Amino acid sequence: MTARVVISVDVDGPWGLACRPVAGGWNARLTSRSEAAYGLGRGLDRLLEVLAAHAVRATFFVVGAVAATMPERIRELAAAGHEIAHHGYSHRATHTVGAVAQRDEIERGIGALGECLGVAPAGYRSPAWELTPVTLDLLAEYGFAYDSSLMADDRPYLLDTGLVEVPVHWSLDDVPYLAFHAEAPARPGGLAAAREIWLAAHADAVAEQRPVVYTVHPEHTGRAPHHRLLSDLLERVAQGGTPTSTAASLAAAYAARCGRATAYSKTSEPPTARAEAPAIPVT
Repeated sequence: MTARVVISVDVDGPWGLACRPVAGGWNARLTSRSEAAYGLGRGLDRLLEVLAAHAVRATFFVVGAVAATMPERIRELAAAGHEIAHHGYSHRATHTVGAVAQRDEIERGIGALGECLGVAPAGYRSPAWELTPVTLDLLAEYGFAYDSSLMADDRPYLLDTGLVEVPVHWSLDDVPYLAFHAEAPARPGGLAAAREIWLAAHADAVAEQRPVVYTVHPEHTGRAPHHRLLSDLLERVAQGGTPTSTAASLAAAYAARCGRATAYSKTSEPPTARAEAPAIPVT
């Protein structure tokens, strides 16, 4: 495959706190909840501005509860041409719940996104980026085209269940560099370390002629001056002429290369956006 950049955005809202269990729960911890609220407001606005300034369509992995409580906000993302994908319903860490709860999370998430947008999501990303065999079987059962939670390669690959994997990695996620909370130690390097690694990852992807997937969260990269991490990356991408892509487009190209049905057979991208999306050259 050729070099290509995917920008993904995990939209967790306060439900993202579910992956960080603390004594007494989060309901009364207003500072932590306010940071999550920032992400759904000013943080998303800033990310949308950066993406629009660089004419980049991203993939937003949206928690179903966010779509259920803020449907207009999610419709705004779709109206801007971005892909909307599944990120659980209440952001419960997949590996901490049983098969019944996993099915419930997937079904309710599909329902919430479907009611909000009128289409089913093509892609899935697990809360906490941890899958179980049960999860993968459920994704195949419910007709997902791709997953984006695993790390067995730095190129797309096929899973045993028939889904395309659009792989991620912690080093290309903003959380290890920019997130902070009282229960976690400070992380050295911060914005400068993230910028150095992310630009180097892009250079390597170009040199190896393969895709690269980055992940940001609006409560972290959406906060000034952290948004410069995304801006600087997209400036470098534009200077080098590297195409950008949604995760669904990348999965579709890989599926076609493998002789599989297109990942657009069931997608959460607006029809007009799909029609305008350039074909991805496959080698």
